[in-house]
Amino acid sequence: MDTQTRFISIDRRRFLALSTGGAAATALPAAPARPAAPPLFLLETHVAGTAYYQADEVRETLRIGQALILGREPANPHDALAIEVFTSEGVKLGYVPRVRNPPFARLMDAGRTVLARVAATGPREWDDIRMKLLLADD
Repeated sequence: MDTQTRFISIDRRRFLALSTGGAAATALPAAPARPAAPPLFLLETHVAGTAYYQADEVRETLRIGQALILGREPANPHDALAIEVFTSEGVKLGYVPRVRNPPFARLMDAGRTVLARVAATGPREWDDIRMKLLLADD
């Protein structure tokens, strides 16, 4: 007789499924899905560099709360943590300010979703588009 005892690890659902021919597995309720939390507000800041991109073309059409698209630009020769800011139509507005972008670039590089929304617009030709940055619950 073998004197060694062998233990295996098995979760409860699999054990019940194997021991009851699968009947118990279908009787167990699935764990309820956790509702998504609203995005977490992180910062309000201006869009940097609007005078150098197409912001003038779309400034009049931007609305408070409108979603913006953020894109990492790690190959940027001036800032390896650069984050571009676009409208949902793909028009480049500028960048997250360089002095503000390190934590957001790191979050994005780690696979987290950082969202942006238009917070305000103004008549000036620079620093007049403000955005809110939020962290999605993903």
